[in-house]
Amino acid sequence: MRLCFSLALLLSALAVPVAAQQWNQLAYYVAYIGPEDMRNSSGQPVRTLGGVIQQDRANYHRFGIRHAQDEGDPLFNDRGLRARISELVAAGDNARGSLAQMAQNGQPFGVGVFVCGYGATPSLIYLVGWGEDFSGCF
Repeated sequence: MRLCFSLALLLSALAVPVAAQQWNQLAYYVAYIGPEDMRNSSGQPVRTLGGVIQQDRANYHRFGIRHAQDEGDPLFNDRGLRARISELVAAGDNARGSLAQMAQNGQPFGVGVFVCGYGATPSLIYLVGWGEDFSGCF
């Protein structure tokens, strides 16, 4: 019985560091969210933070609309992942603050985008304004 308890304790102690090590920063890029990113492919206004970030990546990867400040990313060329951007932005608790207000008002802005997840699967996106200090996914 004592051996079983010791073995269970050892295995549970080993499981915690392994799970913590799987949290990754999958991508980081900067983007300028301009007027082109505030309209969807049908020309309708986009006024949510997740929506303009998603449209920016569609413009970058699918339509070739790029601002000089836009950087590439290794993930959002995939249409399925791009479709999840609004959900990932919401999961990162980015709805409050100046970036969300600028998106709602149709005001252009610069943003740093941290894509975080477990293994290779994105779980959330943290957004920061240009020049803001942020530790990324860690």
